[in-house]
Amino acid sequence: MESMPVSLILIGISVLFPRTGALDGYRLDEPDLSGPTVALDGSVVDFSCEIPGNSTSLPVLYDLYVESNPEKIIGSYTSWDGEIAVFPLVISTKHDGRLLCNASGFNTTDIESSLSRGLDLKVIVPVQEVRITSHPSSDDVWVGQTLTLQCITSKGTYVSYDWLQDGRPVEAQHDNTLIIHGLSVQNTGHYMCVASNHFNDTTFNASDDTSVQVKEYVSKPEISVEVVKLEEAGVEAVITCWSEKGTPLNTFSLLNNTDVLAMEKTNRTRAIFRLPLQLNRVMGRVWCNASNQGNWLLSEPVTLSMESVGGAVTLTPVTHTERYFQVDLVVLRCQVERGTFPQYRWFLNSNRLEGRGAFYVVSSSDDSVLTLSVGRDSAGLYHCEAFDRFDNSIRIRSPNMLINKEVVNAVSAALLLVVLSCFALLNGALMACCVYGVVLRRRYSRKHLRCWRVMRKTPSLTECGILLRMKTNLWMKLSCMKTPSQNNNTQFHFWEFNPLSQAVWIPTDISISSLIRHVLFCSDKALFRPRQ
Repeated sequence: MESMPVSLILIGISVLFPRTGALDGYRLDEPDLSGPTVALDGSVVDFSCEIPGNSTSLPVLYDLYVESNPEKIIGSYTSWDGEIAVFPLVISTKHDGRLLCNASGFNTTDIESSLSRGLDLKVIVPVQEVRITSHPSSDDVWVGQTLTLQCITSKGTYVSYDWLQDGRPVEAQHDNTLIIHGLSVQNTGHYMCVASNHFNDTTFNASDDTSVQVKEYVSKPEISVEVVKLEEAGVEAVITCWSEKGTPLNTFSLLNNTDVLAMEKTNRTRAIFRLPLQLNRVMGRVWCNASNQGNWLLSEPVTLSMESVGGAVTLTPVTHTERYFQVDLVVLRCQVERGTFPQYRWFLNSNRLEGRGAFYVVSSSDDSVLTLSVGRDSAGLYHCEAFDRFDNSIRIRSPNMLINKEVVNAVSAALLLVVLSCFALLNGALMACCVYGVVLRRRYSRKHLRCWRVMRKTPSLTECGILLRMKTNLWMKLSCMKTPSQNNNTQFHFWEFNPLSQAVWIPTDISISSLIRHVLFCSDKALFRPRQ
């Protein structure tokens, strides 16, 4: 009975629109699809679709589907009297994407269907169960390597990621992968990934963290040797190997030319080895080797030898001046002729000076330098003593040195001799220059007189003088010239001689030292030819 109205409608449609092709070419207007653009997974949401102003009395079939999967219809509705098609959906991730509504004639192919514009739907799945993976493992990364941290969620769509290092945001990292190239010690820390997404005013988030310890390769080791005296007898070398950096476990080895003398694995960056020594005997060179994580570095070699102090002990003073060339500070250095590990002591008038006093400072690792200010309190006799660092039973004393204001400010005889010698040489050079200038002046004066006499005996001559060649290859002439307007009076002029141009008068003096050649000449023409 319920199917009777439908049957009657179908019969009416077939009567009104017999299959004679009367609806061929008829196209439905574009339908409007409406609904939310964001929906929470598992919620029930209604979407509606209608043809605006639909005036046809034909039933219309509306189909709702996702653009990425058009074969899968997620909602269907038949509008008999032009009512709006409503699609109630239980939202799931398969609905995520662009939704489309297709309108077509019900049970007929004579009417051309039409398609709505797309409606983009985001299906929000709350983020859950975050974990961080590391490659390589975060507890086995070394300086210079590349570390990749990835944040993986078991559930969640449209998730944003924030990375934190020790509670501080890591800049420019908002996806689920954090890549750190060229690791350094500064990258060591506690890393956290916070994954979150939003629906309306609700925020869902979850996080995970991991610790990253960037390990350092051991640096080139240093080596030092100390000698100590044993209580029973003899001495031994205390050899210290250390590196500035290196993540444990570090291995230090003591090597000679052929063998490994000792080895130690330690969580520190230094190791100490002890070897027996024999006095006044060279035992060869040794090296320190440091390694971790496969790298292998050698220190500079040191020679194991033990020579007792011996020979003369000398004091070397170094003075410093302040104002008015007065010495106000003196530095004394003590040095023994022989000895591998010497140590020194200082004395003023047989009283020992240690550390820092009112007017002095004892410095250097072996106490070999004494710095003192010159004054009334510091005046007196100074000396030093040298002894072995490991045994002070044998001491060698230096000669005494007197230090006071009068002594340190006295001018030495050698310095005075040098000053007087320089002054004498300067005076001798000045006198030689004066004599040489006088001799040259007289010589050229006689030549000028000779030129003047030649011109008086030969009235046709208009010019007579000396042709000079300069060190710059420039020819100059110093001449006696007579002109009619001066009643045959002679006059000295300097001229530049250039065979390619006319003579030009130069109103200046010529330096005697710049002359390398001179020629006596006489001429009755403006452009002359020099004569020997």
